[in-house]
Amino acid sequence: MLSTRRQSKGAALYEALIALAILAGTLLALLYMQLRTQADSESTMRRMQALHLIDDLAERVRANPQGFNELAGYRIEWRANPAADINCELQACGATQLVRWDLAQWKSEVMRALPDGDATVFDPPAPAAPSGAPRRMLGVMVAWRARNGDSFELAVPGASCPAGHACQFGHVHP
Repeated sequence: MLSTRRQSKGAALYEALIALAILAGTLLALLYMQLRTQADSESTMRRMQALHLIDDLAERVRANPQGFNELAGYRIEWRANPAADINCELQACGATQLVRWDLAQWKSEVMRALPDGDATVFDPPAPAAPSGAPRRMLGVMVAWRARNGDSFELAVPGASCPAGHACQFGHVHP
């Protein structure tokens, strides 16, 4: 009878250890799911910020009375930081000055709103249009460094996402 009692005490200890191992595994799985959800939420938030920034540029072009006649002035490369000649909030600007002001303000907002934020504005490949017809569309790509290396490197005709960054692409048109 004594040996049966010792065996049952040992079995209870094993059962407790197995229950603790299952509990620890479950807690680790829940922790992983929480961290993954948080990372996905952050990625979604960055994408929404990038879409808002693309929309902001589109609104700036539309607000410029000559914006679509000055589309060439809105083109900018990665890492370029334009400077405005004049403060268009304090005094009246011509269409070209307003383009430089808008671009400088917008690019500054991109860098402020997104971690290691940057953007390029380019001419997308022209669709079939009459020759000599003015371009009425710009391509915009906004990039940011994802915190956990969760990059989404995007390439479209006319631009590609910098290595190690996540990107959002859009068009600006009337």
